[in-house]
Amino acid sequence: MHLDYLKEQEYQFNGESRSRFHPLNEVGPVELAVTSFGQRFDITPLQLITAVSAISNGGTLIQPRIVKQVSDKNTETVTEIKSEEVRRVISEDTSKKLRDMMRTAVEGREKVYGSVIGYEIGGKTGTSEPPVNNEDEGYAVSYLAIAPSEEPEVIGLVVVYKPDVENPYGSRIAAPILSKILTDVLPYMGIASDKSNTSSVSTSVSRTMKLPDVTNKTVTEAKKSLENIGYKVITKDNGNNNSALVTEQVPPKGTTVIEGATVVLYTEENNMRTSVAVPKLIGKTLSEAKNALAENGLNISYTGSGKVVSQDKKEGEEVEQGTIITINLE
Repeated sequence: MHLDYLKEQEYQFNGESRSRFHPLNEVGPVELAVTSFGQRFDITPLQLITAVSAISNGGTLIQPRIVKQVSDKNTETVTEIKSEEVRRVISEDTSKKLRDMMRTAVEGREKVYGSVIGYEIGGKTGTSEPPVNNEDEGYAVSYLAIAPSEEPEVIGLVVVYKPDVENPYGSRIAAPILSKILTDVLPYMGIASDKSNTSSVSTSVSRTMKLPDVTNKTVTEAKKSLENIGYKVITKDNGNNNSALVTEQVPPKGTTVIEGATVVLYTEENNMRTSVAVPKLIGKTLSEAKNALAENGLNISYTGSGKVVSQDKKEGEEVEQGTIITINLE
């Protein structure tokens, strides 16, 4: 899907920036390859949502509009701002395949942070590196979701610029924010929930795993092996990760944790502990409690269902990153 059309339209919106995208006649094999995984071009959030809208609606590019209608109370007239179809950019079959891929992504690695209980949604995370020779701009991490995934009515996009965390990933930072937004927006819009999906999401969130032993591996090896099976990793070594060996992991090997848990890795050279405050969990749903803990690098263990009625560590108590906080729900 080429973005020349969006370049022509971008100045219709105050404050909308010009994108930096390859002219179609200059796209060769290298440009095509790196574009496919999102490098060497810049687009705005509005342009990204416009492109994904075409994926969601069956393959037609629609000119974006900010206002649907204008009402004049004095004359009691209503002026409709009609949507404008630009052109077909992909087939309906390709549109469906891409929506299925986005749905599968949420059912896979993003299910803990990016899912919305009661709804089947599709999503995609993004982690943009800072420009070469301008590292001060920092990372930009994002999460985009369509809902419901089969017949989308809503597209949401959250972008967090220059997050002040050690491992900036869209799945950990942006996805929980959009999940909370859609949890309120979808019912507010009157979009019916899929009751059958409520139980499936709860089941996936509660799946547990036993932590493998990654001590005596290099930090690089340990981090890769843990991330490949769905864990999130915080490393404490600032040296050469290809040679520094992991001497301790928190939680320790064999601990039963929820899939997608955070593991903190220490080395002999860097054994500095980081303490974080336990957030208030009482009154939250399981999803909200899990997200609140994950934002601080903490893990969760729970019993029951409903809302949190008790937590084993008090609000504000200082604990080490990677600690498992046990909650009860009713």
